[in-house]
Amino acid sequence: MAENARIRGTRRQLWFGALVLLILSAAANMASPLYPLLQEAHGMSESMMTALYATYVFSCVPSLLLFGSAADAFGRKPVLLAAIALVGFGTAVFGIDTAGMLGLFAGRALVGVGLGLGTGAGIALMVEASPARRVWLGSTLATISFVLGSGIGPILAGVVSSLSSSPLVLPFLVMVVLIAIVMVLIAMMPLQRPITRQRWRPTWPSVPGAMRISFNIAALTGFVGWTALGLFLALLPSMAQSIIPASGTLTSGLIVGSVLVVSAASQLVAPKFQPRAAQTLGLTLMGLGAALLLSSNLPAISPMAVKVIMVFAATATGIGHGLSYWGANREIDVLTPPRNRAGISAALYLAFYAGAGAPAVIVGALALVMPLVTGTMIFTLALLLATIVTIPVPSLSQTVIRQSKAGRSEAGHTDTVRSDSGRSGTASARHTAAR
Repeated sequence: MAENARIRGTRRQLWFGALVLLILSAAANMASPLYPLLQEAHGMSESMMTALYATYVFSCVPSLLLFGSAADAFGRKPVLLAAIALVGFGTAVFGIDTAGMLGLFAGRALVGVGLGLGTGAGIALMVEASPARRVWLGSTLATISFVLGSGIGPILAGVVSSLSSSPLVLPFLVMVVLIAIVMVLIAMMPLQRPITRQRWRPTWPSVPGAMRISFNIAALTGFVGWTALGLFLALLPSMAQSIIPASGTLTSGLIVGSVLVVSAASQLVAPKFQPRAAQTLGLTLMGLGAALLLSSNLPAISPMAVKVIMVFAATATGIGHGLSYWGANREIDVLTPPRNRAGISAALYLAFYAGAGAPAVIVGALALVMPLVTGTMIFTLALLLATIVTIPVPSLSQTVIRQSKAGRSEAGHTDTVRSDSGRSGTASARHTAAR
C-alpha cells in the first residue's frame, strides 16, 4: 500500500493520459476507410495492401517487446513525448502525396513503433493517477480512451476526406495538428519520476508466476476480441464497396468507427460486472456479431438489408469487444505489481495487437487465390468457431471440473454409506412385514 501511495498521480495526469491514448490510437487507425482510395491512387495489388497494413502491426509488436518496460525505468513523460513525436512524424510522412508507396510504408512503420512505445506508458500513467476511492477508474478510462480514439480516427478521416478535394492528404494534416497540440500539453505537464532507478535494457516481457494463468486467459480473450475488431478495421471498408454499391469513405468510416464508439460506450457499464463475467459475456456477443456478418453475404439480400445486418453485427461486436477488453485489462490491473505496470501492460497488448493484425494478413493471403469477400467470409467463419471455443474459458478456469483423489474417496464413502443405509432399511421393512 505504501508503494502505491508513492506513485499516486493527479487528476490532471489521469485526463491527460486519456488524451494521449485517444490521439495515438486515432492516428494509428484513421487510414482504415481510406485504404480503397489508396489502393486505387497508387495502383496497389491486394497483396501490397496486405503488406501495408501488416507493416503497422509488425512494427508495433517489436516496439512493445523492446520498449514496453522503458517507462518503468525512464518515467512516463519522456516515453510519452517520444511516442507522440514518432506517431506525428509517421502520420505526416504517410499523408505526403509525393512520398509514394515508400512513404506509405515508412509512415505506417513509424506510427506502429510510436504506438507500441506509448501504450504501456499511457496505461501506467492513468492507473497510477486513479483516485484512492475509485481504483478502477484509471484502467477503465484507459481502455475507453484507446477504443474511442480507434473509432474517432476512421470517422474523422471519412468525414474530412468526403468533404475535401484532397481526400488522401487533408485528413492526415488535421491529425498532425491535433498531435502537435497534445504534445505541447504533455510537455508542459509535471509528472513524477519512476519509483525505482532500474536500468533499462530491451527484454522479453515477463509475467510473475502467481498471475500467469490470469494473464494467459486475459491475453486469449483480448486476442479474440481484437481479431473481431480487426476484421472491421482492416477489411470492412473494402468489403463494403464490394457489397454495397456507391459506398464511399464516409460510409466506411462510419461503419468502422461505430464499432469502436459502441465498444467505448459499453465500457461505461462494464465495471458493474466481475472481470471474468465481462469477458465471458463479451465473447458471447462477439460470436453473435460474427454470425450476423456471415449472414450479410447471403444471396438475394438487398443492399438496404445488408446495411441493417451490418449495423447489428457492428453493434454486437462493439458491445462484446468493450466488455471483454475491459474485463481482460481490469483483471491484470488488479494483479500487477506497481513497479512492473508498464512492462506487463505492454506484454498484454502484444496479444491485442497481434489479434488486430491477424485478419488483414490472413485474408490478404486468401485474397491471392479467391475474391476478397469470399476470403473475408471464410475468416469470419473461422473467427466464429474460435469464439465459440473460447467462450467457456474465463468461467471454466474458476470451476472445479475434475475431483481430487480425496474428493473422489469422500464421494465414494458417502455413496457406500447411503447404499448400506438403503439395504438396512429394506431388510428392516421385510422383517416388519414378516411379523
